[in-house]
Amino acid sequence: MTNDENFILDFHPDLKNIIIGSGFSGHGFKFAPLVGKILAELVLNQESPYSNISSFSLKPKLINIS
Repeated sequence: MTNDENFILDFHPDLKNIIIGSGFSGHGFKFAPLVGKILAELVLNQESPYSNISSFSLKPKLINIS
């Protein structure tokens, strides 16, 4: 889980053919259809009003694995 309990939606930093959709807390299940749509559009390089995933980037997140 991330420290801010928000999603991680981002391309893998080293393997650009891998996209990550993870880090959901208890509220994540209700966003699953939209997250699936966003990830599919990103993989297909489609324009979308939801394509800005900078708030959910892997880079600024600290992941708590304890």
